[in-house]
Amino acid sequence: MMDDEAPRRLRLTGGARLIGDRVAVVAEVFRGPVHIATEEVFMSVDDASVLQAQLCRALDLRSFPGLEQRAREKARMRHGF
Repeated sequence: MMDDEAPRRLRLTGGARLIGDRVAVVAEVFRGPVHIATEEVFMSVDDASVLQAQLCRALDLRSFPGLEQRAREKARMRHGF
């Protein structure tokens, strides 16, 4: 695999800070095992909120396997189908 084809990943290294109407997070960028750069990443408050909700859902599903299936079954019984 050539170095350009190595997967990229981020490691968050600092806490999130609110700067005006944006959220700033410091992240280290890696390509494979090699550290490429340290960047300050900005996102809107709305995007940060969506990301938070998605992360919470993913972590809940990991912590409580079957949680989503139980919620679907409960809704199905409530509506009778």
